[in-house]
Amino acid sequence: MFTITVSKDHPECIEVCCEVQPNRSYSVKDDSGNKVFSVTEADDCCGSQYAERFFVMNVTDNLNREVIRLVHPSVCTRCSSHELEVQSPPGTPIGYVRQNWHILLPKFTVENERGEPEFKIMGPSVFWTCCTDVNFELVPLNAAAVERSFGRIINPSYWAGPNPGANFVLEFPSSLQVKMKATVLGACILIHNMYYENKQ
Repeated sequence: MFTITVSKDHPECIEVCCEVQPNRSYSVKDDSGNKVFSVTEADDCCGSQYAERFFVMNVTDNLNREVIRLVHPSVCTRCSSHELEVQSPPGTPIGYVRQNWHILLPKFTVENERGEPEFKIMGPSVFWTCCTDVNFELVPLNAAAVERSFGRIINPSYWAGPNPGANFVLEFPSSLQVKMKATVLGACILIHNMYYENKQ
């Protein structure tokens, strides 16, 4: 099992534009605590507090090269499903994350570059419970029980690993295709945007 952590960066200087939040950024570290990626929202002036808006996130390596791009189209209504396109190199789709709309449960399908389903992500019904870890389970397409989970996106109440204060911990098999690992990272950013961004 391979583990990476995702932490939201807090800018020292906040620039106010149209009375909204500054562009979001994250640090991605491996299970040894080494920073492997920076995730930064592309410049966008208005509407950054709304999960329904269009956004683009640029994932750069330690040499500041953009290696992955995350594209989230705008969503017109709260009853519409969210989706995220993962590109690598930028402009070339390698995977998709599509929300399976449900009134109570966070559910997503992870698809390959051809739009074919690979596996599902299933979240808990009460994902905002405090003082406990919140797990979004990676499960095969034909599995309903979390016992069949082969990985997780965790929003920890407390993380004692090498990266304290992590917003999310991603666990998946080392054998998982690189394209799908990048897509799971995209799913993590989408989950943060949809369920946690406005609560912080």
